[in-house]
Amino acid sequence: MIRLVLYISLLAVLAWCIVWVVENPGIVALDWGGWRIETSVGVLAGLVVAFALIVAVVYRMWLFVTRAPARVTGAMKERRSRKGYLALTQGMVAVAAGDAREAAKQVKRADGLLGDPPLTLLLKAQAAQLNGDEKAAETFFNAMLEDAETEFLGLRGLLNQSLKNGDNERALELAHRAQALKPKSEWLADVLFDLESRAGHWGLAQQSLKQIEKKSAPSPDQSRRRQAVVAYGRSLECEAAEDLKGARKWAEKAFDLDPALSPAAIRLAGIYALEGRARKTARVVETTWAKNPHPQLLEPYFQAQGAVDGLKKVTAAEKLARTNADHPESHLAIAGAALQARLWGQARTHLEMAIEKGATTRLAYAMMAALEDQENGDADRAQGWLRLAAAAPADPGWVCADCGHGVDAWTPHCPSCNGFDTQRWQSPGTPQQLSAPKSRPAIDV
Repeated sequence: MIRLVLYISLLAVLAWCIVWVVENPGIVALDWGGWRIETSVGVLAGLVVAFALIVAVVYRMWLFVTRAPARVTGAMKERRSRKGYLALTQGMVAVAAGDAREAAKQVKRADGLLGDPPLTLLLKAQAAQLNGDEKAAETFFNAMLEDAETEFLGLRGLLNQSLKNGDNERALELAHRAQALKPKSEWLADVLFDLESRAGHWGLAQQSLKQIEKKSAPSPDQSRRRQAVVAYGRSLECEAAEDLKGARKWAEKAFDLDPALSPAAIRLAGIYALEGRARKTARVVETTWAKNPHPQLLEPYFQAQGAVDGLKKVTAAEKLARTNADHPESHLAIAGAALQARLWGQARTHLEMAIEKGATTRLAYAMMAALEDQENGDADRAQGWLRLAAAAPADPGWVCADCGHGVDAWTPHCPSCNGFDTQRWQSPGTPQQLSAPKSRPAIDV
């Protein structure tokens, strides 16, 4: 709208000028070289305008002629570049499709058309990887480091190669170099967190985790869980450095972040028990038992309660079980203490309840066999329970949810697949799943 108003305004001014000249023709005289030329102002203005137009046309023709070679050359280069980038695109598609032969063909074509630009190096490296030539790929990735535009891509390629080869030390070095170039890269933060935590550099891993959570915005529960695992790792790091105060501080942090993380509670309870802090030990165990019972919490709890014999252990187990009364582990805890105290009826009651609530593993059946043998001296029934125990699923242990690898002690990373926080306290399971028998089953002996 504004342009239209300006255009109309200019036309109006021009029209007014023409009308004014026509109404005031005037006379212009020129004496030069014995010649005298007289004319009106309007004619002179028209001649000037015509001359300007002729000069402009001649100038444009001159520019066209002088620039024609450059335009032709530019058009040829543009066409060549277009073909080169088309070959580059087709090469990338071939890499994504896993077509090594087509990728190599397009690499050669793009290299000839584009004159080896930075992206051609990346395609060469990827094509070499498809052909299984990791050394050639490494050469191309290293060449990319020499160009500021492709340095990050080269570092990423070398980093992936190091991860593939299991060279975590080299991968960590490359990741730090890449981070200096792209400090806001979310992918790189994930890689750094994984490598730093694997290497036991938990302080650095904590910083990477903060960067990850700024971008990914996990749920509060996920965030607390990961932070708790990192705090657990920092406690281990401090212990390795003989910083016992720091080890306790970070174990407390891990417990506060996620009381359901039983390894953190087991560790903190153990530290408190060694320091003679019975009340704090009991508090930690009771808090975690209410959320996620674990049999390794029993020993520090008995120690904190001063339960040195069977009867006292029964009392302590009953107190602890009240925090999570329906859980099978609570019934197994009381049953184990009752067996030790030779309280057969109480042991049987809680074993039956544990089995009813899903404790159909070898431990529960083996405890039933011990009860039959010790209470009644019934070897036949004891053998029947032992046969059920042999066929039952294995007792719970730390099992990686990703690869199924079992370990004796929980660690932040799976020793087999390096998965972060993937180990769960569960039964590995067997193909044969048994239903829980009654308290006195009709066992075929």
